[in-house]
Amino acid sequence: MTEQIQTHPTEFKVEKYFGPFMATVQLPDDALDALIKMTDDIIADEKTQSHGQSLAGIIDKELKVWKSDMEKAGVDQLLESCVKSYVSHCAQQHGMFNEKQTYISKINSAWVVSQYADEYNPLHNHNGCDISGVIYLKTPSVKGRRDLESKKGKPEHDGDINFVYNAASQRNLDIFEKGLIQIQPSPGLMLMFPSYLLHTVYPFIGEGERRCLPFNAAYQIREGDGSFTAGMPYTNPTFYETDKTKN
Repeated sequence: MTEQIQTHPTEFKVEKYFGPFMATVQLPDDALDALIKMTDDIIADEKTQSHGQSLAGIIDKELKVWKSDMEKAGVDQLLESCVKSYVSHCAQQHGMFNEKQTYISKINSAWVVSQYADEYNPLHNHNGCDISGVIYLKTPSVKGRRDLESKKGKPEHDGDINFVYNAASQRNLDIFEKGLIQIQPSPGLMLMFPSYLLHTVYPFIGEGERRCLPFNAAYQIREGDGSFTAGMPYTNPTFYETDKTKN
């Protein structure tokens, strides 16, 4: 038998070439407190505009958030910086980053979702934006409430968010790709993802409010000479900023 070569490869890398990057952020307590206070005021205000007609959710309270609300709560710059960081990290991961580039990003819509028993969000994605995100503010303990004997010991999904990229990759517990990601929300958790990524939110039973702040954003990357690299392919991009005092 021929003696086998024992030297190791000079390079061995396992990398991610396909599929979207998602961002997971844990906001500081002072930002969480400010967002809860902001959304408390929005929910309590009878003049708050409903945003439900533009959304897929089977949820009663889906209320519009204005940029001026974010500024008053002192969280506008923090959230905008998180969006820009997400853009720059993704650009670096795909080899599209250099110091001469200009990064422009802007949150262009946001709303409060105050979810109660039996309400849910069907499978959907978001239009009119490049990036979507969600910040969890209140998350009641909803696990174990159904108490189904036939499901003892199995994972529970009530109140969770599920992202669907490629269902076929779940066959035979595939190790090469995860096409379905399920996340149990917790207060202060912020998720950002491409707006085309399908996602759904499961209902729960019993008392308690599951409150979150979803948002959409747009971005553009340009080279030092002004040439377009990625994002919205417009010569002069404009980002929708709203102020309820002007409406």
